[in-house]
Amino acid sequence: METLPSRLLCIDFQVDPAFGLEPDAKAIFGARQILTMGRRLGWAIAHARRRAPNTPSNDHGDGRAGAMRPLMSEQVFFRTQRPIADSPGIMKLLESWRGETVFVASFDQVALLSCLLACYEHGPRLVLVEDVLSMRALGGKTSIDAFRTAAWHLAAGATSISAIVAEIDHRLGSQATTLSSAVGASP
Repeated sequence: METLPSRLLCIDFQVDPAFGLEPDAKAIFGARQILTMGRRLGWAIAHARRRAPNTPSNDHGDGRAGAMRPLMSEQVFFRTQRPIADSPGIMKLLESWRGETVFVASFDQVALLSCLLACYEHGPRLVLVEDVLSMRALGGKTSIDAFRTAAWHLAAGATSISAIVAEIDHRLGSQATTLSSAVGASP
């Protein structure tokens, strides 16, 4: 990475069985880490979340979702369908980020692929944060391989939280040690 992205798009960081969003513990931990890091570094963070019309979110009582909920300072875009294009607001935001590099993380593979497709030619360069992907929902190895092939082809790249921390450590030196310990990652 030439310059470290300072934007993060979180897609469906929700624990909501009604939407099929039941990420594994590793994905939830990864989501918490990337959000903590982004918040501490002052990144622009946006959330794309699904909700059923006239129905409150089901993740408010779930303790696993606490650290993944959007802050008041973060933009939130709601949609009723899985595709990101269902939200004109998120599409406008992605258009404004055109030409920039943006970290993207998602619990929903279909929504992630729709975002990658929407941004492929005229949007920001999206870099997948692999630690947040919950592959359990895809089932067998063939499905996982097909998803990875499609996602990695459409994305500008992929990275892990430890690789981001290592890059920050390389650029900031001793200041990054505090960040590494804060997000529970090591370079």
